[in-house]
Amino acid sequence: MARQPVLSLDPAERHRLRQRFFALIWDQVRPWAYMDTDGLDLKRFDGSPLSFAPASMDGAPRQAMWESNYIEPFLEAICHEETKHAAALAEPGRAELREVLAVGVARVYLTMREIDWYMHEDGVAAHHFKRDVKAEVANMLAYLDRCLTEASARAA
Repeated sequence: MARQPVLSLDPAERHRLRQRFFALIWDQVRPWAYMDTDGLDLKRFDGSPLSFAPASMDGAPRQAMWESNYIEPFLEAICHEETKHAAALAEPGRAELREVLAVGVARVYLTMREIDWYMHEDGVAAHHFKRDVKAEVANMLAYLDRCLTEASARAA
């Protein structure tokens, strides 16, 4: 007998998915908030070190956070891994999965934006505009949609 597609994600699965993003924020984004006093000592997705002495977010640290493809490999891995079995979900379940993943992606970039805003050289966030993260979110959601499409195509 063929297995029926799952119509929606159960609460435990939604919670597990949200926890993946919370862990990513805690491990890879939160340390940037303490860079002015603690410096930074992280590992990139490929395992290479990313370190800075205590300083503001201006200059090289800011460039490393935003322009060096720092967070994207982590997000891509989550999207790829979590969509592998999307074909087993009915359309409402796939839409739910996409929604939970999209919210997680946005949460990561919005957290990065807040940290960036507070961590300027002059120490006064009100003197600066918050970074627009629409492009980063849109690019990652396009990647998520490709992962969902590929998962559905593999099952067909």
